[in-house]
Order: sequence, then C-alpha cells, then structure tokens
Amino acid sequence: RPGAAYPRPLSRVRRVMKVLLIAPVGALRLVATKQPVHNLGLVTEHHNDTSNHVVYRQRQNNFANMQYYGDFQIGTPGQTLSGIFDTGSFDLLVLSEKCSSCPADAKYDPERSSSYEEEGTVQRHCYGSGCADTVIGFEKVDVGPLREHRQAFWEIIHHQIAVMDFARFQAIVGVGHSNSPSMKYPTMLQSYGIDEFAFCLEKGDGAPGWLYWGAEPYLHAQMAAIPVVGKHHWGAVLKQVGMRSAGGVSKLLDVCRPSCGAIIDSGTSLIGVPKKQLKIIEEEIGRVNEDCSNIDALPTLTLNLGGHYFELPPRSYVVRTPSPRLDTSDYGMYRILTFQPKVDVVTVCMHAFFGMDQSTQHGPMWILGDPWLRTYYTIYNRASMMMYAAPAGADCRPQRYLNFVDGADDVNVTAFHLLSEEIASTQPVAPVVVDLKAARNPWAERLVSGVMEI
Repeated sequence: RPGAAYPRPLSRVRRVMKVLLIAPVGALRLVATKQPVHNLGLVTEHHNDTSNHVVYRQRQNNFANMQYYGDFQIGTPGQTLSGIFDTGSFDLLVLSEKCSSCPADAKYDPERSSSYEEEGTVQRHCYGSGCADTVIGFEKVDVGPLREHRQAFWEIIHHQIAVMDFARFQAIVGVGHSNSPSMKYPTMLQSYGIDEFAFCLEKGDGAPGWLYWGAEPYLHAQMAAIPVVGKHHWGAVLKQVGMRSAGGVSKLLDVCRPSCGAIIDSGTSLIGVPKKQLKIIEEEIGRVNEDCSNIDALPTLTLNLGGHYFELPPRSYVVRTPSPRLDTSDYGMYRILTFQPKVDVVTVCMHAFFGMDQSTQHGPMWILGDPWLRTYYTIYNRASMMMYAAPAGADCRPQRYLNFVDGADDVNVTAFHLLSEEIASTQPVAPVVVDLKAARNPWAERLVSGVMEI
C-alpha cells in the first residue's frame, strides 16, 4: 500500500546468519564465488552456432553520455557507418546520399555498391526525436563476423530528426524482438539467426558500452529472469515503485497501481516516466543541489520489474549538465553595463527523468533507458521471450543478483541490503556529465493518443 514500509534493517549479525541458513533453495541466487561472473569465462571467438556462444562483442562508442553507437558495414565494397543499436525499434535506417539536406559527414551511397537492390516503397518512420521519409532497398550488411547478403533496409531521403543533424551516428539499427506490424521482410536479428544478445554501458564519463551478439546461457541462473510481455517491444510489467531513504526507511509510492508497462530501451538517453507519476517521484526525491553536494542524502528508487526487485541509486538517476551562467561579480557587472557580458559555464546536477504520457495494455508507460543499462547488465532473448538482468560491474560484466520471496521478510531484508551493497560498490564517484542537446528520445513518445501495445 502507499506509504507502507519495507521490513526494518537487521540489527544483529546472528539474524542475518539465521536468514542465510534457513532460506529455502532458490530464495537467494548467489554466485558460488565472490569473483564477478566474467571470471567464469566469456566466449568471444566467432562461431557459426549462436545458440550457446557470444559471436561478437561490439564496442558502442560514447558521445556526451547521451549517444552510444557502434560501427557496421553496408554494401560491396563495405561502407562503414555508425549506428544506434536500438532495442525500441525494428528497422535498419541509414542516412543516404539521396538526402540532399542531411549534413552527416558519412552517408550511404548506393551508387558505390554492386550489391544494392532497389525495392522502391516509400515509408515514413516516426521516433520521439522526429520523423524520417525513407525508401526500401536490399543490401549486404555486416556487423563484425555476422553477415546478411540481402538485408532489407531503409534509406533516409529526408528527415526532421534534429539530433541527427549533429549526431555521431548515421543509422538507426533496430533490434526489437519482432517485426514491425507493417514489415514484410526479416529484421537483422532474424537474418543473423540471433535469438539472444546483451547490452551494458560502462560507468564514468566517456566510457563505452558493449553489445554482445549471441547467447550466454550459463549466466541466466545468476540473473533475474524478467518475462517479456510486449507484443512488439522489450516490455515488462512494472509494479510496486518505491523509494528508500539514505537512512534505510523505505515506502511504496502511489504509482503503477495496479501496474505499468516498462520498456528497457537502448535507444533512449534518459528515463521516461508518466507525467503525473513523475510529480510524485520528484516530491519524494526533493531538491537535487546544483553541485551534487547532497547526492548521498537522496533516496534510492526501487522497482518491481517482472516480479523482481531492482534499485536505481542517486548516482544512476542523477546527471550533470553544462549550464551557462552570467558573471554577476563586480567585474562582471561592469562588463554587462559596457555590453561585454561574461558568461561562465558551470556543471549543474539534475535528475535524469522526463515526463511522457502514453498508455499500454499494462498501464502507463515507463522507458528505462541508458541509466538502467549503466546499472544493470541486460540480456534480451527472443526465443524464450525473456530478459535477464543483474548489477553491472565496473568492467560491464554481470555481478550476482539476489532474488526476493513473497512473505519472507528476513530473506528480503538480507537480499535488499546485499543487492544495495553490490550496486553501490560499482557506482561512479560522480554522476556522468551529459549534453542534453544530444539526448535520444523514445519513438513511442510520438504516440500520444490511445493505447499502444508494447
């Protein structure tokens, strides 16, 4: 119920030991060793069989902690482009030389490719950042060792996506789990035979992200299994949103009752929250000091996603952004009066939530974007329609996840504290610095009426 408290913190070590001794099998999912999971051995060699191996570990370059993009090749000979690998969409869109108004430095040129086939259908794609007019064709597309000789793709011939005018990427690579409702050709995941992949963004300013193409089934048992309920997107049921104060007092908020629909989206830079619910969350968070001096006093956001509890601490949901300030010192006032104003740029701390209004079949929509992927290593599995998540280590590999049991207060208290310690141990010293002009918005933000089936 709103305002209800989670179980009080344990006060004696013997009670913790008792919980660990009497906990039923499966109540706590712990790695047998204290070493992070990556020490179990990550397979990075290339394999034709993607069912049990990581085929390719692809670097995602970082621009302003707002855009993460990876390289791929298209055409014969291959033309190298950078793309946003977007779990929130399905299609492959590339900036084309046919777009005379597009200022991108690198654009795909079909006249330079011997493998280009024109299909000719014109289609409009709309994202949260704007719309693009495209024409369908077929081309050879390589991502590392993965290759499809006749991949359907869309050349952008005109767009109103402002962020692409100064972006570091020239393509949007959809890695949603199914076809677009209007799509009659296989997606890249289907063409490559990829049923499982994983995302993680390293912590710290300018640090890269990683996209793991292929399966890591040995990790599943150590992670929280989140059922995918989205018909078209990587969506899950979100319930029991709460806050835990720095002093350890927790309560549930009057949001997502009975539930919300949440998409874990690599194509969104921030965290999207229904506007009415965002007001409640902002009231609970309180003021974020501009210099981040009170960050350790801010509460931790807690979420029940697919039946599992997760936490986003302040260093996950707070960002720093440059802000111009007029120098109002005595010398600065003199310059103002003489029409020579001096403007300083200072870094201001703020939360990373933005408001949106969209309904789903499971309730109001949330978008868990980059702040989630900096905190949790997330596996996406098309075959089982599951996502798996666990705290991400400093090296972007999954750590242990601890399960929670209904009605087992002592077990849940222990799990909460151990999960909190695991996440806290990998948090950066300071929140990342972002350039909000480079932010990528979710495509679903454009759908402002009716119910969207995620």
